[in-house]
Amino acid sequence: MISPKIEKARITYAMRKCPTPIQEPQKLVKEAIEKHGDNIAVSCSFGSCSVVVLHMALEVNPYIKVVFNNTGVEYPETYAYRDLLKKEWNLNLIETKPLKSFWQCVKEYGFPLIRSEYAWKKHKQAHEKPECCIFLKEKPFAKACKDFKIEATLTGLRCAESGVRMFTFAQRGMYYHTTKRGSLWRFHPIGLWTRKQVSDYLDDHGIPINQIYLKGKDRSGCMPCTGFLNWEQQLAKANLKMYRYVQKLRKIPLLDDYIQKEDEILNICEPSEAVKRLGD
Repeated sequence: MISPKIEKARITYAMRKCPTPIQEPQKLVKEAIEKHGDNIAVSCSFGSCSVVVLHMALEVNPYIKVVFNNTGVEYPETYAYRDLLKKEWNLNLIETKPLKSFWQCVKEYGFPLIRSEYAWKKHKQAHEKPECCIFLKEKPFAKACKDFKIEATLTGLRCAESGVRMFTFAQRGMYYHTTKRGSLWRFHPIGLWTRKQVSDYLDDHGIPINQIYLKGKDRSGCMPCTGFLNWEQQLAKANLKMYRYVQKLRKIPLLDDYIQKEDEILNICEPSEAVKRLGD
């Protein structure tokens, strides 16, 4: 989890460099919806940040389109949370489907690297970002925008979440136009908020949280993702079965594997031979 000190430093930097006017989140949400009308949607992962923006948007337009990039490997808690809010808030929900499954991407391209390795090109084979993100989220979202005539999106992106997002926000601001995968305006209403501000908003408005946060996770997203720091510890706490499966595919021995090997050697070997084998 990012410390408040680092959050503050990143927000300060982004504010100092921000090329667009800095606006209050609710004001920016309202202006974006008024400008784009029925052609705007909320990009919602059903993590806390995007749900805060979703709540703000629904107060302006209860029928606003909501796009959920269903990667097929979300946490069960995320799917349960989606169903809860869809029913309680009567969401106009659009779900995308992956062009390739996560496991197909792993087979073809390998597991995702830590995202900073893509951003800073520390890995000699690093692409711009994990291929799974492109086939599970970016391209399906671009297709949804075309199919449902979406020209703008409201996101829950916060600059304090990573150095990459801090620099992106500092370079492009609270809103900008992109033509990378079609023509799209992107608005980041809570881009300059801290984690505490997000939590306070949820509490103040009586909004339930995604239960995955109660299992040691500080982010939602794809369950088997290996593209962020400390993913091993978080996945092991949240879903031990999936953690074991991912590490098996990555050919990373688990502590249990070492213990089992030791037990087998001790049971079949003389003490002197066991010491030798365990040393190997």
